[in-house]
Amino acid sequence: MTVRINPRCDKKNRNMIKKQNIPPDRQFRMTIRTSLIPFAIIAISASIPLIILSIISGYRSGIQERQTVALQVTLRAERLAHQIESQLTGEIDAAQPLVNLRRLNRDDTSSFLEHAQRLSHLHPEWLTISLAAPSGPQVLNTAAEEGEPRGDNSGVDGFRAAVETAQPVVGGYLDPGVLAAGAGIPIHCPVVRMGEPRFVITVGIDARIFRDALASAGLPSNWRSALVDQRGRVIAGAGHPGDPWPAEASTDQPPERDGLEVTTGADGLAVYALSRKVGLSGWTLHLRIPKQDLDQPVQTAWRRILLAGTGTLCLTALLASLVARLIAARRRAEMQSAALVLRQSETWRLLAVEIADIGTWHWPAGADKIDWCDRCLRLFGRPRPPGAYASFLLGVHPDDRSAVDRAMQTCRRTGDPAEVDFRAVLADDTVRWLHLSGRSPERGDLSGLYGVLIAVDRQKKAEADHRDLLSRLHSAQEDERRRIARDLHDRVGQTVTGLSLRLKRLELQSGSERTKEACAELKRMIADISRDLHRAAVDLRPTSLDDIGLKPTLINLLDDWRGQTGLDVDVLIEGLDGFRLPPFVETTLYRILVELLTNIVKHADAHSVSITLRRRPGQVALIVEDDGRGFPPSAGPPARQRHLGLLGIRERLELVGGTLDIESGTGSGSVIFVRIPLSDAHPAEQGDVA
Repeated sequence: MTVRINPRCDKKNRNMIKKQNIPPDRQFRMTIRTSLIPFAIIAISASIPLIILSIISGYRSGIQERQTVALQVTLRAERLAHQIESQLTGEIDAAQPLVNLRRLNRDDTSSFLEHAQRLSHLHPEWLTISLAAPSGPQVLNTAAEEGEPRGDNSGVDGFRAAVETAQPVVGGYLDPGVLAAGAGIPIHCPVVRMGEPRFVITVGIDARIFRDALASAGLPSNWRSALVDQRGRVIAGAGHPGDPWPAEASTDQPPERDGLEVTTGADGLAVYALSRKVGLSGWTLHLRIPKQDLDQPVQTAWRRILLAGTGTLCLTALLASLVARLIAARRRAEMQSAALVLRQSETWRLLAVEIADIGTWHWPAGADKIDWCDRCLRLFGRPRPPGAYASFLLGVHPDDRSAVDRAMQTCRRTGDPAEVDFRAVLADDTVRWLHLSGRSPERGDLSGLYGVLIAVDRQKKAEADHRDLLSRLHSAQEDERRRIARDLHDRVGQTVTGLSLRLKRLELQSGSERTKEACAELKRMIADISRDLHRAAVDLRPTSLDDIGLKPTLINLLDDWRGQTGLDVDVLIEGLDGFRLPPFVETTLYRILVELLTNIVKHADAHSVSITLRRRPGQVALIVEDDGRGFPPSAGPPARQRHLGLLGIRERLELVGGTLDIESGTGSGSVIFVRIPLSDAHPAEQGDVA
């Protein structure tokens, strides 16, 4: 393909393009010189944040290490508290056989001593077992000979609570001699009968077993741990058993997120304190960790950050000043290059407009005159610009004048784009198709409208040829349908009729019942064939459409369609009594209605259909409404088939200048509007109208 450049293209623009074509090797050298130094400085500057990032990573690692240790402390404390709770639960469960002795139901304690002594041998940590009345006096005690009672248990820690709650209760620390020879922990198990405590069994547990539990936890040597009863006395761990647990002064710092609280220890040093309650007892497990041990990695990371940060800030300030200076120089170069590219782009734009033969125009705001370029005048066939806006409209074909004026005025008033095709009457009275496109840069812009003018003669000729081809194609199809339908009716139909008559004569002449039955069966088959031939002929081209007109044909079609589908059909036809539409319009409306009914049966899943055909002065309108499932704009495979049918409808309407509008949504049915313009409808003869 050869492209011819208009010789009227500005030579100055072409010379500018030649000057702007800088050799590639020179451009490469210029780019290297202007970019190497800034990139080197930026690379050095980028390394500084990497150093800081590594220090911050070390700090985060220290924080994570501290959090890991704190989590381990919390888990150890919870595990140790759970271990002590499980141990207390085991001791309570071990004493249940004594609680469940049946003889105690009758206040018979004769066998209690024997069972208690047997359990004492099985549990060496049990120092003593005593049976006391709910009021406190002991009934017997395994620590004495023959189980003689030793005093009153009412003053023992937890005894009253066991009587009141009728539940096992773990008491606090008891000094040696209070319950047994050694320091002990009382566990009170009430013997409940008929909802009331009959006795209270008190088991004295050796407190040293909890010291062993703390020792087996594997805590570091500089960590302090203690098991303290509900009265604040040390049971095991740091401090002397029985001494009160010292209250440590708070530093008024909020607790850490891991539950550690900063306090001041007895030695005056800051420690992290963690406490966990032990179930079943009201005891508390205390852990004290030196704050220095957990914070050492974090403090080391902070010192490194301070040292590196000072040097980094100094170096960054120096590099930033150099980078800013070079970036400013590069920005100036980029602005110059951008200006050069802009000029080059404008030159190419002007060249493209010249080659494409596009004219530009400008209608200033508040003015009544449009500024046209020379190319616009050439396309418009005018030797000189028209004066006022009205003079421009005079050059537009009278049939298109109102459309052009409406598009221009709307664009000027509302800012909406103006797109219109029109015929321009040239100076030699010939007609040329032009496309006018106008835009307003912004609403309310005082600069007015800008637009282009393009010759579209070839497109319009191609569209006319396309319409003519479609028209001839549809005419040929209808002629072929009409010929085939008449052949089916006249030839094949007559043959079937003759066959039916011959068969009837054969039936009358035959005396055999078997032959008569066969003839009757063949007659039914021939009737079915005749009915199918008639339906096929009607589907191809109903002769009533040519003979009696559109209205009776549509009524017959809808009656047949109602019987075949079983749907509820509401029909309203107005304005066709005594009138015949042009044959091509009648054929178009009939084919469109058949296509729409086919789509409803295949895709709509409707229960009722409303059809309205109304003729008005200047147009005929067809409205088809169904209560089916409708269809969204998105297209699946069924939707594509439906849209192919709609495409055929649009092609038919294009031949008669009609329009197609669709209102539909998922689940809301569909409404199809078909409008065809009319010139004059032809009155029909009275005999032609049903």
